[in-house]
Amino acid sequence: MQFNSYSYLLCLPVVVAIFWALPARWRRAYVIAVSLAFCATWNAYLVALPLAFSVLTYVCATAMRQHPATAPRTARIGIALIVLVLAFFKYRGFLTGTTWFAAVGLPLGISFYSFEAISYLIDTRQGRTPSRSFADLWLFLLFWPHLIAGPIVRSRELIPQFSFSKRFEGRFVLEGLDRLLLGLVQKNLIANNIGPWVDDGFLPALAGFNTTLDNWCLAVAFGVQIYFDFAAYTNMAIGAARMIGVTLPENFRAPYHAATPVDFWSRWHMTLSRWIRDYIFFPLNAGLQDQKARLYISLVAVMGIVGLWHGAGWGFVAWGVMHGVYLAVYRAIAGEARPEDGGIAARLFWRGFTLVGVAAAWVPFRAASLRQASVMLSSMFWRFSRGLSYSVNFYLVTLLACAFCLVEPLLQRIIQRIDDRAEHSPAFARATTYLIRPTAYACLLLLFLIFDDRDTQFIYFQF
Repeated sequence: MQFNSYSYLLCLPVVVAIFWALPARWRRAYVIAVSLAFCATWNAYLVALPLAFSVLTYVCATAMRQHPATAPRTARIGIALIVLVLAFFKYRGFLTGTTWFAAVGLPLGISFYSFEAISYLIDTRQGRTPSRSFADLWLFLLFWPHLIAGPIVRSRELIPQFSFSKRFEGRFVLEGLDRLLLGLVQKNLIANNIGPWVDDGFLPALAGFNTTLDNWCLAVAFGVQIYFDFAAYTNMAIGAARMIGVTLPENFRAPYHAATPVDFWSRWHMTLSRWIRDYIFFPLNAGLQDQKARLYISLVAVMGIVGLWHGAGWGFVAWGVMHGVYLAVYRAIAGEARPEDGGIAARLFWRGFTLVGVAAAWVPFRAASLRQASVMLSSMFWRFSRGLSYSVNFYLVTLLACAFCLVEPLLQRIIQRIDDRAEHSPAFARATTYLIRPTAYACLLLLFLIFDDRDTQFIYFQF
């Protein structure tokens, strides 16, 4: 059941209404049942794997608590088993070069709840898990809003909210609707409209025929498409959780306004960035602050792992390595200096470097092969050719989507000002509740319906 499907959108209000009608002591069991039902709408097989991960994680976590002396070894065993299961489902063909078990597909969400299970084990080892309950752990991995494509949450963020003891407040539903409708518009109006152009432009047979401007526009178009597609899912996940009083972490913060490569990764897929930072990069590089060369090599290698996490292909690895190189170059030249500490020339240089680098890295991420990516990148940077190969509508749609990226922070500030004024003015609050919000909801819903595209699947579902 896709978040942008009519079936989901019709079921969600019923689920939320029943949740708030139930006594608080029954709500956790109800949310578990809803999460199981949501999984089962995809495939019953999808229910079994998170349950198996929950059992494995619970057994290892309990053993660590009961036998502290062997906790490090138990944690390593649990993490190794999780990684092995993930490798079997996601990387068996990539690692072996065969088609073994070709009929076994990639379970939806496995990349996300694998990382969450690993973080639970590490946090248990460090004494930072807030609950020992199996039901809490199971719901932590299975909670339907974040199950398929994040945000990647931590146990101490989510499990304390599973008491579901909050009393109903209208703002929960209103805040949830804000994010839900924004996500629907981002998905249907922007991502889905750019998608067909991107699919056509990245056909391997066309790699040698696209001009320099074509390839730059395709790289930018895909970057915009994947951003709005993934941000749409995240907004809808945050919105659904908020409707039942649960707060999920933010995942995006206007990433294409980044001033440096480091700034980009503080804005793009933020929950993945902090997971990689806290559970891989920091442990690997403890004590290497004075060994710059090893630190930079480690940074590139870790970003290669980030790329591999996205998919079993060398194009994903190349995307991660390119970002690792950008980060290493920035650290080597700028050090720990903040962008605003430099002059205007330095700020413009790093902003341009970041935007060009991010756009270029999307090419191997989306291309069918490294050969296709190399042909497109060579056309973009040194084998120049003139002309336009596609309908002018493609270039206009890409420009409009970029314009929306440009004004996105301004729109967020306007909304924040409206909310702030409503808090201090009862009359304005009533106008917001009974006029401004309903009008905005009607416009957003109309845009969703006009550009409805048969609940096209979210891009990150394949990762």
